[in-house]
Parts: sequence; C-alpha cells; structure tokens
Amino acid sequence: MKKYETKYGYFSEDGNEYIIKTPHTPKPWINVLSNGHYGLTISQTGGGFSWLEHSEFNRLNRWHQDLVQDNWGKYIYLKDAESGEVWNPTWLPSRTELDDYQCAHGFGYTRFTAEYKGIRSIFTIFIPLDKSLEIWDIRIENLSNKTRQITMVTYLEWCLGSSADHHREFHKTFIETKLDRERNSALATKRLWDIGVPGRGHWNTSYPYIGFLTSDKSFLQFEFDKDTFIGQFGTLQNPVVLNNSPMQNHQGTFYDAIAGTSMHLTIEAKQRVRTHYQFGLVKNLEELDKIRSEFKDSESVDESLKKVCEFWGDTFKKTEVTTPDESLNLLVNKWLKYQAISGRLWARTAYYQQSGAFGYRDQLQDSQVFLPISPELTAKQICLHAEHQFKDGHALHWWHPITDSGLDSNFSDDFLWLPFVTLSYLEETDDLDLLKRQVKYYDDPKGATILEHCCQAIDYALKRMSSRGIPLIGSGDWNDGLSATGIEMKGESFWIIHFLSYIMTRFDDLLNRIGNTPKAEQYRLEVTRLKKTLLEFGWDGEWFLRATKDNGELIGSQENQAGQIYLNAQTWSVIANSAPIDYCQKAMKSVIDRLMKNNGPLLLYPGYSEPDEYIGYLSRYATGARENGGVYTHAATWAIWAFAKIGWDDLAFKSFKGINPILNGMDPDRYKGEPYVTPGNIDGPESPYYGRGSWTWYTGSAAWLQKCTMEWILGIRACRDGLIIDPHIPSDWPSFSVKRIFRGTQYYIRVTNESGKAGRIKRMLIDGKKTSGNIIRTCDNETCRVEVIL
Repeated sequence: MKKYETKYGYFSEDGNEYIIKTPHTPKPWINVLSNGHYGLTISQTGGGFSWLEHSEFNRLNRWHQDLVQDNWGKYIYLKDAESGEVWNPTWLPSRTELDDYQCAHGFGYTRFTAEYKGIRSIFTIFIPLDKSLEIWDIRIENLSNKTRQITMVTYLEWCLGSSADHHREFHKTFIETKLDRERNSALATKRLWDIGVPGRGHWNTSYPYIGFLTSDKSFLQFEFDKDTFIGQFGTLQNPVVLNNSPMQNHQGTFYDAIAGTSMHLTIEAKQRVRTHYQFGLVKNLEELDKIRSEFKDSESVDESLKKVCEFWGDTFKKTEVTTPDESLNLLVNKWLKYQAISGRLWARTAYYQQSGAFGYRDQLQDSQVFLPISPELTAKQICLHAEHQFKDGHALHWWHPITDSGLDSNFSDDFLWLPFVTLSYLEETDDLDLLKRQVKYYDDPKGATILEHCCQAIDYALKRMSSRGIPLIGSGDWNDGLSATGIEMKGESFWIIHFLSYIMTRFDDLLNRIGNTPKAEQYRLEVTRLKKTLLEFGWDGEWFLRATKDNGELIGSQENQAGQIYLNAQTWSVIANSAPIDYCQKAMKSVIDRLMKNNGPLLLYPGYSEPDEYIGYLSRYATGARENGGVYTHAATWAIWAFAKIGWDDLAFKSFKGINPILNGMDPDRYKGEPYVTPGNIDGPESPYYGRGSWTWYTGSAAWLQKCTMEWILGIRACRDGLIIDPHIPSDWPSFSVKRIFRGTQYYIRVTNESGKAGRIKRMLIDGKKTSGNIIRTCDNETCRVEVIL
C-alpha cells in the first residue's frame, strides 16, 4: 500500500523507502548516504558528489550547488548500438524521456528503475559499512524479442581534495589520470592538497589518496579528457563521444580530468546482464586489489548491501512507536533517526549546505538521537567535543576533521551545550563514570575530567556578565543571525538566562549527589539571582525580551517596529522553569497570538524589512525567510516541549503537525522540499512563498523533533530513577504503544486513553502489578511490560 502519495511520490508500505515517480520534482529530492567516514549525496536525477571524512576538504568528484539545474554528478549513459539512441537510468543528463522511471531513496541506498524502448535498468548505489568506497550495482534486462547491443558509458569529473576548485584551469594541472589495464581501473592522483595540512610552505603537500573507478567487466574504451568527451562548447546532454566520435583514450597530466569509460553489453532477448562498479579512494594499489577481490562477484555485492539494510533495521528497531498518526510513526521510527545520523552526524553535508565540519553546538545536540539507541555513541561525541574546548571554558564554534583547525569565536552558548548534553546522557544511563573520564583541552593536552570540562563551561558563562548581571551575548547565542548584537561585548542575552538556569539547576542536583556541595550551592545561588534579574530587566509586559544590542536598544520588545517577539525567549522560560508560572503562561499565550502560523511557530515576528547593523545578518534576510520571520524548524521543536510541559497538549501536537514534512509534503508544489526529512526553515506569512520548505537534511531539527515527540507528546523520557510516563497526546487518540530499550531492559509500553480526554494517568501496571506514580523504576529484567490507563 502506498502511503502519503502525491503526484511526485509516496512512502513504501513498510516505510523503508520514499519512491519518487518522476524526475521532475519541485527541487532536487536527495538521499544522503554515509557510513561515518565515506559519504555521498544523490538526487532523484543522479546529481551529487562523494567524499571521505570531510565533504569540503576531501571530495572525490566535482559538484557545484545549483538547485535549479542539478547538473553536476556521477553519470551512467546507455546507448543502443543499432539505433544510436542514448538515455540515462537517472534521466539526467541526457534528458531522454523514459517509458518508465522510479527513484527509491532507502536507508543507506538509492535505487533507480528505468525503462526505455524494451531495455529495463535497475541501478542501485550504496556504501558498504566499513569501506571508503561506493558500489554501483547495475542490472539491465532486455524485454524485447531480439538481441540488443548496449554500450554503457560512465562520466564524472575528478576533484580529489578541496571542493573549492572553481579555478579549474589551476586545479586541473595537478591531476594525473591513468587506465590500469591489469586492474581494469580508471585511476587518478593529485600532486597538491590545497588545505591546511602540514607541509614545507603553503600548498606544498601531495594528495595522499588514489581515486579509482573499477568494474567487474572490462572497459572497452576510455576517455579521461573532458574536452574530448563532451566536445568544445558541447554539453553532457549530448556529448560527442556518444555521437559518432569515439573515445580517444586520453590519459595523463595535460587534461581536464574525468573518468569516462565504456563497456559493451550483448543482451539476448528476454535475458538480463548484471555488472557493478566500485568508486572510491585508497592509499595504495594493494588496497585496491583487496577491494576488487572482495567485490569480485554479485554475491559479495548483495551481501554487502544486505549488511547495510540490516544495520539500519537494527538501529531503528531499538525504539519503535505505534500511534494513530502514521506520519508520526514514519518519522519517529525511521526517517528522523536516519536524517540525524546519516545526514547530520556522519555526513555533515547535504545540497543546501556543504559543511564537513563539526559544529560544537550542532553535532552535540544531534548526538542525543543515540541516547535510546546506543548511548555510548553520545558519550563518544561528548568526549570529542570536550577535546575542542579551551581550558578557560569556552570552545571552538566549529572545527574541521583532517586538519583539526576551527573557528575560535565569541559565542555565548556553544560551550554550554557540553554540560547540557552530558546531563541528557546521565539521565539516560546514570553512568557517573563518564564524569571521571580524562579528556584533553584544545589548548592543553593535560586536560581534565568531563565533570571539570562541564563546570569550566558553566563558570566561563558566569564570568561573562554585563553590569546588570545579564549574560553577554557576544557573537551570538544559538541564533547565529544575531551576529552583530554583542560584538562590542555590551549586548546582553536574556535567552542565555533561561538556558543557563536550566543547566545549573540540574548540575546543582548532580553536584550534591557526588558530594561537591560548595559548587552546588554556588550554582543554586546563581540561578536564584538570574531568575530575579530576568523579571527585573527581561519582562516586556506580555512576553520575555530576547536581547539587548551593544548600543543598549532592546530586541524582542513591543517598542520595536520589527522583531517584537522572539520564540526562544518564551519557550525556554517554560522549559527551564526560569520564571513564575503566570509569567510563562502569559508568554506562551503571546506565542499563540503572535507566532503560531500554518507551519508551526515563527522564530520572530514581524520580520525585519531593513537591515540593522546592531543586530546582524538575521535582519538582512528577505522578510519572512529563514530566521527573519520564518519557521526555523529547530526552534519550533522546542515549542512542542514547552506547550506539553505547560499542559497545552493540543498546541504541542499542532506545533508537531505544522512542521511535519510528510503532512507539508502533501502540497508539494507549495512546500517543494523532500517530504521525508525535516527542513531547516519554512517561509512565513510575510514571504510571497508562505509555506515553502528549504535547507532540508542539514538541520538540527531532525534529532530534536525525534526527542520532543517521543519525550513530550508520547511522554516517555528518561530520568535518574527510571522512565517517566507523562503523555501529552491528542484527546482523540484511543491508544498508543512504545517499544524502548532503557538501561539494558526492553520495555513494552501501552497507553490507553480510557476516558477519551487524554488526561493524566489513572493507573499503571508494571508486569501486571499496580504501581503508584508515573515512573517505571529501573529493573534488571530482560523485558518489562507496562500498561498505562489515562
């Protein structure tokens, strides 16, 4: 059964694939594949690029961002030797209209099925779990009643290193290509790696890898020169090598390097042939020999793909939900986890943004997706980020793997996400040993324990106060767009009061538990002081202020012409309990009145129509776009948390539905983005494209939507003593169930809305025994069954 079908595509019955029916989607609809080291993006027309470890520093093939044409990629052409007709299994770049087309984006793979004049092709691309390569598996079937002669041609442009090769006349002079007949492999090396790696002077280091394209069937011809392949002033739609101008077998150092290869296939009537390519990087040819040996036949390729599918299946099944809302089930069970892990944590890149770097705050927050799956991976992420903290407590804003270089900035929140995520980890695991783990500082190899790293971060924040005792905003405070608000170190952040209060309140409890009562008392007193300061200076009458500028002007006030109210300052007052409940309720009522729109809550309103040099680039976006009056999906997920916590359950679910990509995707020509992953933002009502989603895949909203839906709509969340059961579901849900692993026990939880009002818990049975309260205490059983009646 097709689920959530539109004219462009639908989810498969098991939810494991999104199947695209036409290449003519509103924008490129992509998949992001990664095993944590090697990765690739691929669109529904075959566009995209590949990399190892870092999508910007170590890219294999050239690709430039063009979300209109999507005309950069790794392509396969098919040519009928008798008729001379040419087409692609991915539609692009030849644009020959196919008799049948389908693109299925799955977990760890993408599969193209195409048919043209009696020839059907099934092209599957995937990345093995533990290899620095991708596999192109191609099956071609002759549906006609006569023998067909098919030529199969590959095309890609070598990059080999930094993606910033726009000056191609310069970069191409360092690349050397070669056809290794013995290994049936197109090889490419580069005599320059133009990134900040150690060497004798600037740009004086060789690229340490060999790029390869190899196949199980012999290459008949090859052409490694772009000029000869396409033809001067030619195009990829109709390259001259496929138009009565044979390949010239150019190779060497004096060409614009590509990997153009051809093989000839004879396919008898009603028969099929199968071949596969491997494309990737190796350090030496002995590694390539091992790869060719390992993937020498179709059975080994099938087994490798099977392991990829099993990995994702095993990952997903550790936590599963069944609710009356199928879109919620699809997102929470599979697609949000996949987006957060494959796209954000492992690939760290997509089509709208190519990064490759680790954001200090970004991937720390994303790693929370591992907590109910494999919490040790969250611990690993915590330690990695602690290594990029300075010994005074502040941290790099981001850093690059490979070079380990990064941006030493003046943001006021980056370093605080270390204690925040550490607290989340401890709630899930109660693993106090993590706090004792010794980890270096970025500027001090001696380092300190994770506990000391966390306390250093909090203490650093407490030193960054204005004369009024309000945290200084510096270069920004989660919202990068407030980039000029505090560059003179005078601007203040009221949001940091909420955030810091949340962290210190919980650290107070932790420090008391481990016996550090003086530190706990210090943090308790600071929370009291900050809360008092917030009410004295941060309340605007109907909602909380967002910040002040270096010049003293308010941000997020009724006195402002634009940006009168900001979302985060309201939601986090509830999340952090940083103000009396009547203030919080009034602030959230203002969110309802001023910010709640068709696609969830806006980040701010109204948007800025004139740039403000004392705010920063946020005010320079088009009005209604991204942070300037749009729905910024990451922040919108926190509204789910706040509405549920305050008890306004219908509004929590309304916020979920507003940002839900599956539901928004049911109007695909308005929404435009992929319906199977969250967008970074959705245009607000001040935009002429109200409801348009963009910046998909590379957004922190995936992990947060997963977390807030599970913990605050379904209400299943970890605490020190066990699992809290606190549902905030729609009143018309009759029931829902959750399967969740927690501290080694598999819990099967069923919640029944007996009253039809979805109120609080009436009774709870654990393995058939009635219990009081709403916490499932930690147990040593292998399984535990819980029945909850509302």
